[in-house]
Amino acid sequence: MFWRILFIIVVVVVSALFLMQTPPSPSVANFAHADKVVHFGLFFVLAITMHLAFRPRLWLALPILLIYAVTIEIVQHYVPGRGADIWDVIADMVGVLGFYLARAVYKKSKKRSL
Repeated sequence: MFWRILFIIVVVVVSALFLMQTPPSPSVANFAHADKVVHFGLFFVLAITMHLAFRPRLWLALPILLIYAVTIEIVQHYVPGRGADIWDVIADMVGVLGFYLARAVYKKSKKRSL
């Protein structure tokens, strides 16, 4: 139950961050494509909490989080000061895949050490 509540909290926080009328301050990260790193990181965390809460396989988690990412971008298109960007969705999905890749590597290394 704890992980499901945490997952809901993470979804709410991520939604709030992505739907703010003004994007976060450029002084937070002032390098090219810093927002893509943020997208990657937030969706990596979403994938972790989703996995801990529901244990979905990649084939189920990926489309669910893809729909969420696309929905956020569509809504951002209508938020003043924001815009939709397909590269944000790609960064989101790379974050999800990054978690599942890290998980697979961890599981494989854990088996090898036994």
